[in-house]
Amino acid sequence: MMSVFVLEFVALSIYVVFMGFCFCDGFGLSPARKIIWFVFFTAVSLFVFRHLGRFYLPLILPFPTLMAAILGAFQKRQRRAP
Repeated sequence: MMSVFVLEFVALSIYVVFMGFCFCDGFGLSPARKIIWFVFFTAVSLFVFRHLGRFYLPLILPFPTLMAAILGAFQKRQRRAP
C-alpha cells in the first residue's frame, strides 16, 4: 500500500502540472511570473513540510492558487494598459 507521503507528493505533482500548463499558460503569464509562482509554491510546500513533517494539502494548495490568480490579474491588467 502506498504511503500518505507518496500520495500527497503525487497530488502536488498533478497540481503543479495543472497550474503550470492550464492556468499559467492560459493567462499567458510571462516566464518571470511563472518562476515567481513556482518559487512561492515551493516555499509554501517546504514550510508546511518542515513544520508538520508531511505535505498537508489543505494548507499548501490555497496560497499558491491565490498567488496564481493575483499574477493572472496583473498580467490581464498589463495587457490592457496602452
